[in-house]
Amino acid sequence: NKVFAVFLTSILGVLVINQVQPEYLRQRLTFGRESSSNQYSWKAFAFAIIFTEWPFAIVANTIFFLCFYWTVGLNSISDRIGCFYLSYQLYGIFSLTLGQAIASFSPNEVVVSLFNPIFTVPSAMFCGVAIPFSQFPKFWKFLYWLSPYHYYIELVVVNDLHDSPVHCRAHEYHIFNPPPGKTCQEYAGLWVTKAIGYINNPNATASCQYCQFKNGNDFYKTLSWSFDNRWRNWGILAGYVVFNIAFTALMVKVYKVNKR
Repeated sequence: NKVFAVFLTSILGVLVINQVQPEYLRQRLTFGRESSSNQYSWKAFAFAIIFTEWPFAIVANTIFFLCFYWTVGLNSISDRIGCFYLSYQLYGIFSLTLGQAIASFSPNEVVVSLFNPIFTVPSAMFCGVAIPFSQFPKFWKFLYWLSPYHYYIELVVVNDLHDSPVHCRAHEYHIFNPPPGKTCQEYAGLWVTKAIGYINNPNATASCQYCQFKNGNDFYKTLSWSFDNRWRNWGILAGYVVFNIAFTALMVKVYKVNKR
């Protein structure tokens, strides 16, 4: 439930993309008119259109974080809270800059709405949540490494689940019976030490209760994710933001040249 709650926060980025693009395209029309008489530098427009959105995005991301984090019941350790907050802020800025980057090479709102799914749908499909990386068709594995959603979702999921204990409910145990004269621990203890999960009643001689996961680490390892990748992923996502900004600025310059 936590993983899919986090996954849905990434889908909200699509709303941000759709919201910033109409304003970008309207402001670009003004820029085109003013720059044709050399009254408006492309650098000034690029800086203004990109960074004036950031304060609003930061406030909106903070409000969402306050409403979402404790309602869902994510990890209450202070450094985990801080990591999620910084990660969601970065993801919000990424969505904003991606929307502007797509709009920067689109002539109008109709065309940009057609381009958006080309970037967002594959990123969501191949982020590793709906389909684990190990189950990807070989040809499509490269999209997993290209998906910015993958880096964001892995970052916040492992941040939340790492070392969090898992307690199976009664209906979630896998029940098995050991051979006569052996306890559950004697029969399956060695296997459990090499696998994942735990035996809830190790001294029982019948109806052994096996829980598939002992802690959150056991779960996210099935998705081929690692806690050690947290800040690596943060840096990669920041790299996507820088690329989006640079690309948008370049397309503003190209737009001005074409308007001469």
